[in-house]
Amino acid sequence: MAAVKPKRHGPAMDMTAMCDVAFLLLTFFIMASSFKSEETVTIDTPSSISDELIPETDICMVTIDPNGKYYFGITDPSQRDDFAKVLSDKYNLGLTNAEMVQYTSLAEVGVPMKKLKNYIGLTEQQRAKVELEGIPLDSANAELVDWVKLYGETFRGSKIAVRGDGKTPYPALKNLFDEFGKADLNKFQLITKTEN
Repeated sequence: MAAVKPKRHGPAMDMTAMCDVAFLLLTFFIMASSFKSEETVTIDTPSSISDELIPETDICMVTIDPNGKYYFGITDPSQRDDFAKVLSDKYNLGLTNAEMVQYTSLAEVGVPMKKLKNYIGLTEQQRAKVELEGIPLDSANAELVDWVKLYGETFRGSKIAVRGDGKTPYPALKNLFDEFGKADLNKFQLITKTEN
């Protein structure tokens, strides 16, 4: 007669605690992450051999599009609210608290100060349809320099970055550098993409 083999029981493991830990980690990373704001204008930066990285905090960004229009942005979203308050107070823009909060969602601004309140009041869909005129920068009206200087006064030790498209006309860049020179803004970084 054949021997009866006893049933083998594999080790049992309760996965409840492991699932709880996985969901807690997932929740933490979702809540702790910050999403990059959508850029107002798409820029194809020229390439270079530099491998120095631009800091993500304490830096303002001046962008020049292929048409020679100027844009101003702040890379750190936590600084945008304070900057909007200072900007509104200094230039009497009359921004409400809700509009200042709305300003924090803008990666870049491409309208003059006098039109900023109306631009912030638009919905995202309306903003996408608006053709931006850029922030004025010429010998008669160097408003962009005022934006940059005010950012530097508000956040001491901050830096300036200039981002231009590969097709940006040279006179637009020269104009920016000339106006920066007149305002003693002689230290800034140029943003490029690294060559492969």
